[in-house]
This record gives sequence, structure tokens and C-alpha cells, in this order.
Amino acid sequence: MSGAPLEGIRVVDLTHHLGGPLATMALAQLGADVVKVEAPGGDEWRSVDDVAGESRLFHSVNRDKRGVVLDLKTPDGRSELLRLVDRADVLVHSFSPGVVDRLGVGADDLSARHPRLVYCSLSAFGPHRGRGSDIAVQAESGLIAANDGRIVPLPIHDTIVPWIMVSGILAALIERERSGRGQVVETSLLEAAGALAAHRSVRDESGEPLFNRFVGALYRTYPTADGDIAIACYAPRLQERLLEALGLAELLDDPRFSDLESRARHTNELAELISARLRADTAEGWCRLLRDADLPHGVVAAEPLSLLDHPDARALGLVVEMEDPTLGPELVLAPPLRFSRTPAATRRPAPRLGEHAAEVLSEWALE
Repeated sequence: MSGAPLEGIRVVDLTHHLGGPLATMALAQLGADVVKVEAPGGDEWRSVDDVAGESRLFHSVNRDKRGVVLDLKTPDGRSELLRLVDRADVLVHSFSPGVVDRLGVGADDLSARHPRLVYCSLSAFGPHRGRGSDIAVQAESGLIAANDGRIVPLPIHDTIVPWIMVSGILAALIERERSGRGQVVETSLLEAAGALAAHRSVRDESGEPLFNRFVGALYRTYPTADGDIAIACYAPRLQERLLEALGLAELLDDPRFSDLESRARHTNELAELISARLRADTAEGWCRLLRDADLPHGVVAAEPLSLLDHPDARALGLVVEMEDPTLGPELVLAPPLRFSRTPAATRRPAPRLGEHAAEVLSEWALE
């Protein structure tokens, strides 16, 4: 990808399923030459979804890469992998702890062979525990308990951990410019749970719960005459402006709602009054009023996961159309950031199994 931020960086991708492939796709969309190495049977996500023999889920996390097939359980496969690694800047894997060491491609072996290599690994719970999953981490981190016993309907740890991985890889590449040496970068879904809940993970001796002055009535969804809207006015000044905009300014003279502490104590009563007011007009009418008042709000989408149809997402260029050789046109998400000079982009569909073996071997000077 000419002119992209990571142009010239070569990445060997040994990831599978979701979190790891999203990280390497991000590197590819930033311009790195990412070669996805799969076993002869392919990444298991190729079989999770099936339309005309292709998995849309696999496509969604493996665009902009090139694909080769190597059997790492054989001497020839491991030898070919090592020859790729010799010419790489980064290796990323998401094998369970111990697997890469058994294959002879663990961090110690490859770092000794290639001291400039940045070696990034992803696990579920760290290097001392076996397999895990996003739902397992949701359970053990307390997220399911915080969500009234319900699983969050997105694999959120698997989708935030890629950006933790990317930030670690980029930091290691920058440091390599000073030291001339690569290093090992490790993270896990459990550490992603820490990143997600960083603002809620504080324990002290005060005995006071976090957000003890949080006013839930002003940070939630409400029904209107024809649909639901969300308001998000947690700061005191925003709360006061919201009540004024809704025509409820008289509540600020009510001792139950006159200051932050009082509103927090009487949040359910406040919610009932706001709810009655919002039912008097349509979602569009209230959003127009809140927009004019410069107050944070949003319309609750009627369809789940409807980002591909969001007008602002399209205006930002976050939604693009890609031509897949099997499935035809696909609406997909572009990289979630924009550069003024060196654009990131999605330009290549996910590889068919082993599709780019010949060109990768040629371009990486292995033949």
C-alpha cells in the first residue's frame, strides 16, 4: 500500500479466530505486508459461516492480507516458516500457551535467531493457563455480573485486544529504531478486560462505592412518542442544561433535584418525571432540540448492529464496498482512524486458503 504509515514492514501472521486476526488486519490496513500462515485445513473460522463455500466472519477479520499454507507439524513447514521469519519485522500468534514452544517457534527460539524481530503473542488468561474465550473472560472479570447476569452480545475483549496488540507492536518497532533490537510483546483477553474497566477498577479504604454521585436518570435511554433516545448528561452543568432544554427547569428549585447529591439520591423519581416529559414528542423532535442545545444524545437504533447503515459512519468513510471474488460486492468497515498524509485503507479481500503462496515466496526472496 503505497504511502501508508507501515509501508515496508513485514508481518508473519500465525493468528486464528478473532482477536489476533483483527490485530494483523489493522497492521495490514496501516500498510504492512501481512502474510497469514494457515495449516492445511485452514483457520477454523473459515468453517464458522458458509455462503457459497466462504465464511463472511473469516472475511471480516482477514482482509488486506496475503495467505500461504504451511504445516508447522512437519520439518519442511517449520523450515519454510523460519525462512519467512528471517525476513520479517513482526511475528504475531494467538496459539494457546505452550503450543509454539512445542513447534520450535517460541519467543526464545525466534528472538535468538532474529534479534530484531518484534514477537507478539495473545492468550486468553496469560502464559500460565490454557485455552479461554471472550465469554470466559466476561464471566471471570465480573462483566456478566455487572450486566445483570447477561452475556454482552459482542465479543468485546476480542475486539479491543487487537488495538492493545497494535499499540504494543508499534511501540516495540519505535524502540527498535533506538536500540536495534526487537522484543517480546504479550497481552491477553484478561488484560483487555482491565483496559475496558479501567475507570471502574479502583479499590480504596473510603468505603464509598465508585460513582456514588452518578445520576442514572440523566445517563440512560427513554421512550418518546415514536421511538427511544439516549441521553448522556453525567456532568452537573450538562444536567442543568438538559433539564432546562426539556422544559423542566423548575425541578432545579426542587430540593430533591437542586444539586448533584440530591439528584443522585432521588434518581428514580427524576427518571419518572423525565420519562413523562419525553413521551410528549417524537424522537426526531427531541433530538433536534438536544442538538440545538449542544447536549449529548442519540437515537436508539431499531436494528441490532446497524453501523453499516449509519449516515455518519458512511460520511466518515467508515463503511466501504469491497468486491469479493466469490461473494461479489460486500459492505465492510474501513480502518477506524484517518490520517492526513498517509491513509489507511481496506483494499484487498480476505485470501482464499493458500492463495498467495507463489507470490509471497517470490517477493520475500525464498525461491
